Amino acid sequence: MPPVIVDVHTHAFPPRMIAARATLAAHDAGFAALYANPRARMATAEDLLAAMTAARVDHAVVAGFWWRDPALAAEHAHYLLDAARAANGRLLPFVPAAGCDEAALRALVARGARGVGELRTDALDADALANLGRAAAALDLPLLAHCSEPVGHHYGGKTGGFTPGALWDFLCAHPHVRVIAAHWGGGLPFYALMPEVRAVLDRDRLAFDSAASPLLYDPAVFAGVAQLAGPAHVLWGSDFPLRDQAADRAAVEAALPDTTPPDATLRAAVLGDNAARLLRLPPRADAPPSVQR
Repeated sequence: MPPVIVDVHTHAFPPRMIAARATLAAHDAGFAALYANPRARMATAEDLLAAMTAARVDHAVVAGFWWRDPALAAEHAHYLLDAARAANGRLLPFVPAAGCDEAALRALVARGARGVGELRTDALDADALANLGRAAAALDLPLLAHCSEPVGHHYGGKTGGFTPGALWDFLCAHPHVRVIAAHWGGGLPFYALMPEVRAVLDRDRLAFDSAASPLLYDPAVFAGVAQLAGPAHVLWGSDFPLRDQAADRAAVEAALPDTTPPDATLRAAVLGDNAARLLRLPPRADAPPSVQR
C-alpha cells in the first residue's frame, strides 16, 4: 500500500483577490508585506489541486490569509470551504475567522472547516487571541499558527507571527488546543529538552511544520527536530505556492533518505502519517485493517 501524503501548509486565494492584489495591499499592511510585490506567487484552489496531482499528494491543508477586515476574512473562508467541498476530501480548509468567538467558528465548522489559520498575531489583540483559543478548544479545532524565528535574516512576512516565547504563552494559556506551529515553530522545538516543553509534546497536541524550510534552514533540520522533539511532531508543509510542491517534497525526501529502516519510517511519518494522526483523517480505503487508525 502506498503511504498517505499530506501537505499541511498551502495557500489559495479567490481569483478576485489575486486580480485585486494592489488594492488589497493598500488596504492591509500584513498582506502587503507578503504579496504587494507582483512577483510574489498567489494561487487558486484549482492551481493547488493541479500541483497536488503533479506531486502525488493525497491531502493538503489549504489556508487563506489572516485578514484584518472581517468581510475579506469571510469571503476568503467561504471560497476555501466551497473549493474543499468540490475537491471531495483532498483539500482540508483552515480558514481565516471573521469572528474569533465560538459561534462564528461553529458556523464555519458547519460548512466544513477543518481548522483555523494561518493565524497571525499582528491582526489580533490580546482579547481576540484569547477568545480564539477558547473557541478552538471548545470545538476541538486545530490551529495553524504563523511562527517567526527571532534571529537570522529579514524577509517579507517574518514579523506578525508567534515567536517561540509568544507561542509558548499561547500553548500554556490554552492547554487543550491542537497547534501546527508553522515554519518550525520559530525555533521552539529546540527547547524540547526542557521538561515543561516535553510535557506539552507528550500530549500530542503540538507539531512543527517545515513550511519554507529551504529558505530558512539547512536540510539537517528535519533529523534535528525529529531527534529533539520526537519524530511524531514533524510535519511536511510546502508553503505552496511560495514553494513548488513537487520540488519541496523532493527536498524532504532528499533530507530523509529511505535507504535504512529508521529513515524510511521517519520519511513516511513526516510526509503524511503524522498529519493523518494529528488531523484525524479517516483511514485510506485501501489500507489493511492492521494499519487503520
